[in-house]
Amino acid sequence: MRLTDHVTLIASGAAGFDLSDPLDCHVYLVRGTRHTALVDAGAGRSALPLDGTPPDHLLLTHGHADHAGGAAALAERFPALRVRAGAAAVDWIATGDERGLSVDRGRAAGVYPPDYAFTPCPRVEPIADGEETDLGGGVVLTAVATPGHADGHTCYLLRTPGRRALFSGDCVFTGGRISLQNLHDSRVPEYAASLTLLAALDVDALFPGHHEFSLARAGRHLAAARDTVARGLLPRSTT
Repeated sequence: MRLTDHVTLIASGAAGFDLSDPLDCHVYLVRGTRHTALVDAGAGRSALPLDGTPPDHLLLTHGHADHAGGAAALAERFPALRVRAGAAAVDWIATGDERGLSVDRGRAAGVYPPDYAFTPCPRVEPIADGEETDLGGGVVLTAVATPGHADGHTCYLLRTPGRRALFSGDCVFTGGRISLQNLHDSRVPEYAASLTLLAALDVDALFPGHHEFSLARAGRHLAAARDTVARGLLPRSTT
């Protein structure tokens, strides 16, 4: 599903558009003139539809299995792929630590089936807040540290000629909604600070990890979340 000149939605599960395995988050392919990057990897229960030139980068928003469970299979499929994630989640992803990644809680809640297992991805490397991934032709992804939904959560600001977009993972969704869960690394004060930070970005489009996206005037969604936390409240949660 081509969304812009540079962004294609290649996978999306039951909490989206049913393009791929039901457990998958939205998986985006970003193209520059020299390189390509994937934002998130899905749950890993089926191969992503990637044809042509292999992707150069895999940028994970966080370690939850619906976003990072497919990282190991992609790393095996594409030996030159560079896999990146927020530092706080790197060890969990590398070792397949299901308690750190809350896969155990997800299975208990029925989110993941009893036989689901997170495959370790030892090739994952940390990405620093503010680090840029230059894909060529003025297409640049910048990491934005946004803890709150999970430790190590990272959004990615996309700059292209004449347009800016935000890949927001599970931090913020359209309408200013969030995803606050009863998990060990879901932290309200950090979440509020992340929402305030994102609202200061000037973006045209919002590409979250699930549900609908916004192709124009996306700043209004970020502002809605900021304004709610500024009143001492929490935005409506999608989960």
